[in-house]
Amino acid sequence: MRLTPFLPDALSDTLFTIGAELLIVLAFLHMISARRSPSSMIAWTLAIFLVPYAAVPFYFLFGHRKLIKRYQKLQYLLRPVDRGLSLCNHPVERLLYTNGIPPATSQNRFGLRDTPEDARRELLAQIDGARQSIDICVYELVLDESTLPLMERLKRRAKEGVRVRILMDSIGSAKLYLLSRHLKEYRASGIEIAFFMPFLRFPFRNFINLRNHRKIYIFDQKTALSGGMNLTGEYLSADPQEILYTDFLCLIEGRAAHYYLQIFEMDWAFATHTPAKLPEAADTSFGTACIQVAPSGPDTPSDGVVEALLSAICNASRRIWIFTPYFVPTEEFVRALTIALHRGVELKIVIPERSDHLVSDLGRGSYLRELSSKGAAILLHRGKVLHAKAMVFDDDAAIVGTINFDNRSLFYNFEVVSLLYSRNEIETIVSWGERVIQACRPYRPTETLFQVRIENLMRMLSPLV
Repeated sequence: MRLTPFLPDALSDTLFTIGAELLIVLAFLHMISARRSPSSMIAWTLAIFLVPYAAVPFYFLFGHRKLIKRYQKLQYLLRPVDRGLSLCNHPVERLLYTNGIPPATSQNRFGLRDTPEDARRELLAQIDGARQSIDICVYELVLDESTLPLMERLKRRAKEGVRVRILMDSIGSAKLYLLSRHLKEYRASGIEIAFFMPFLRFPFRNFINLRNHRKIYIFDQKTALSGGMNLTGEYLSADPQEILYTDFLCLIEGRAAHYYLQIFEMDWAFATHTPAKLPEAADTSFGTACIQVAPSGPDTPSDGVVEALLSAICNASRRIWIFTPYFVPTEEFVRALTIALHRGVELKIVIPERSDHLVSDLGRGSYLRELSSKGAAILLHRGKVLHAKAMVFDDDAAIVGTINFDNRSLFYNFEVVSLLYSRNEIETIVSWGERVIQACRPYRPTETLFQVRIENLMRMLSPLV
């Protein structure tokens, strides 16, 4: 490869080779200094060995997991809304508490909006009913036939004096980020719009691989919706033919919603370069649901949610149900799930027949084959792509939110989950899960030697997926 026409070919090739080798050495030195896990280092080493000229640039673009100090986002220090001791006294709740997550609150109401029609109707009703503020954080927003009526409602409410803020991820909503003229009329109406980690500013204040995958909709600071649904017709369309995903939104009213507000406020402050303003929680009571809200991602000082998941798996005695669009776990999770199976715990893993990410589908095969051979029930959801994220542990804990069961979501993305510790709310998730399972078929491991080898290779590269 010739660097410049002004240098002889031999010298140009030599300089290119030296530069490439220096970058490879720098990548390895960074891996060592960052104290990566052995599996991650092996995966990157293999990738660099197989395709060095592609893998090294990708490492410097996507190989960072936590924000470098000089680019540091404000770390979460959620302010408790309830004073005193834990209300639910669950081991996972206590573990998260030691990781800086406030304990659960008990005076909440919880519900599912698990069809496009129900989710769309709830969003429109909340927008129309808001009196003071509407705050939306979403990974993907597309202006289409399904979302334009919603945006028109937001525009009208902003003109009526309601404060409306929309925070989008610049990669997930790349079309609007690059073609911001489509947002001009909404900004003119008074809607405040910001983009999280604008990738065209790289590398001055962000890393392109760290994306805000949270979906948070807050109304008047006391009602929150969260889950896997983005604002696109693929989730919300009235036309069943346009729906791509099976998903839900969780409706949370009460003190737990205030934690979603705190998370939004800190994300908004980071994206807009303004001080974080955390309002006081209202002294309200909507019900008896016991809910703990936990953020995860590069802006959390520890991997508390990952620890919580491992703890819940290790402590389960009867059942573990996992619903996720992408299943590419770490070896620690595979070992924990295997031990649970050996203890006689029922393990059901519900995933789509085919997700919307081919690489993830290739990466999951080896893990599914191994867990299936040890007694796990692997169920493949037919029809619309299962995009919902939920986990059930025995009868005393469930987790819902935005986090997937893969490396990117567990360790790289900005995510948020709700942990449910009250029986009625857990039964709500179980009932939803049983309906989803009815639309599934059993997984059968591949028999072809070629596919087995591809799946095993992808397992070695899984920390990169």
